[in-house]
Amino acid sequence: MSSLDILAGRLPDGTVTTDPGTLREHAIDSWSLALLRRIRGDDLPEPAAVLFPARTGEVATILAWASQTGTAVIPRGAGSGVCGGAQAETRAVVLDLSRMDRIGEVDTISQTVEVQAGVRGDRLEEALARHGLTTGHYPQSIAISTVGGWIAASSAGQASAGFGAIEDVLLGLTAVLPDGEILRLRPVPRSAAGPDLRRLLVGSEGTLAVVTEATLACRPRPAGWEWLAFSYSDFTTMATALRDVRRAGTGAAVLRGYDETDAQLGFGALGHASGCVALAGFPAGPPGLAARKQAAAGILAPLGAELGARYGEHWWQHRNDAVQTFAQIMGPDRTFGTGVIVDTMEVAGLWSAVPRLYDGIRTALSAHARAVACHLSHLYPSGSSLYFTFLISGADDHEAETTYRAAWQQAARSCTEAGGTITHHHGVGRLKAPFLTQDLGETGAHVLTRIRKALDPAGIMNPAVIRP
Repeated sequence: MSSLDILAGRLPDGTVTTDPGTLREHAIDSWSLALLRRIRGDDLPEPAAVLFPARTGEVATILAWASQTGTAVIPRGAGSGVCGGAQAETRAVVLDLSRMDRIGEVDTISQTVEVQAGVRGDRLEEALARHGLTTGHYPQSIAISTVGGWIAASSAGQASAGFGAIEDVLLGLTAVLPDGEILRLRPVPRSAAGPDLRRLLVGSEGTLAVVTEATLACRPRPAGWEWLAFSYSDFTTMATALRDVRRAGTGAAVLRGYDETDAQLGFGALGHASGCVALAGFPAGPPGLAARKQAAAGILAPLGAELGARYGEHWWQHRNDAVQTFAQIMGPDRTFGTGVIVDTMEVAGLWSAVPRLYDGIRTALSAHARAVACHLSHLYPSGSSLYFTFLISGADDHEAETTYRAAWQQAARSCTEAGGTITHHHGVGRLKAPFLTQDLGETGAHVLTRIRKALDPAGIMNPAVIRP
């Protein structure tokens, strides 16, 4: 009897599958390079099996078996990650949490919700809407990503300026450690009981434990949104105006700033032809909305030209369209043809570094890419994220891959030299692992390695991910 047969005997029927189609489907996630390699017919590593647990206890059984047998485990949510964080390995098993999709108690007094890790974001929001609530966590991938994936990748949603990122929403969790032991961290608004173990697991990408359940904070669901939009002649002026709006406490939950290229892509349907675009979105409902909007407009107007609320309404309606566009370019349809890769690079830095990050990374990417666009999508009083979209083209797919790797190398180096971090909310995966030491420093990378070794001495947990 094989070790997989032994595992299957410990789990409910149907939990373990070696179906060839399922193995192929679970071999990669949504990393551009993996999609390119699949389309061009590369022989990609496939897992030995895909496991579909439905309960925390089943995950514990799986990880205990994996530690005993030395079998690598690749945790997977919905497979929407774009950094290679859920790439299969030969003889590994993929732990697919999609059957852990139960939405539990909604505590309307505390405004919290209990969920399993495989719950997708759109389903969660539909359930909360029946109680007049929302998590306020709206990643672009909300319809194709899971709560567990948000925690694993340290996700941030499109309304993060007002509602925070996943670490601000996460109150408690249940996770299974590599040896099968179950860790339960009760939901509380804050705790000083030692280092925050919840925060340790946020962004760990399945390398330290598998998060199986979570309690998330909720808030009243906005009745609607009101918008301000202004055009600017240059990126730095626009960024400065948005920074000041963020610091002024206007209550804008959505703050975004597009360079001229990204503005043309996003608002061309409205006839936008030139200039950068700043958006500020205000949830309807909280008191003082008119005064807060007026205060924000007073900051945005002096050096900007008003564009009208239709820009914000257009963005809200089409805010997730890029998911489908990406699938059309990098999927089987290949709408831009062969030899083309489209990808994104999201970095972050202090406001004093933002102009250097924008100029340096755009220059680095432009040396290799046919097109580069950028927007500010997550703003803080002290700094911002910068989200670059770039398109690589080559004579064929192999040349495109070579150019793609060179673009990432140069852009990551430019990010570090400008004082930024190589990722804000997509995580590290395999794509950015080579740059991790330059981001954390030698000592920081060594600390991370020691934490992994302490929790996972057998080295079974997503072994090629976040590996300096």
